[in-house]
Amino acid sequence: MKIKPAETHSRSIAKAASYRAISVAVDYMVAYFFTRNVMFSAGIVLFVDFYSTILYYLHERIWAHVRWGRRPT
Repeated sequence: MKIKPAETHSRSIAKAASYRAISVAVDYMVAYFFTRNVMFSAGIVLFVDFYSTILYYLHERIWAHVRWGRRPT
């Protein structure tokens, strides 16, 4: 039996993008607090948030196929 996801790919992408925007800002503030270096902090944030966005999207798509905890439609 094939489970149809409740969310579209575009919705998952929009959620990932909005979450990452908040995350980038917070991550930058934390990195800057510890390093006191603008460029180094930006490099850390770009590296970490790039792969984190991809992982978040994949995580969302996997969970879109899990029926546990959903109410029947």
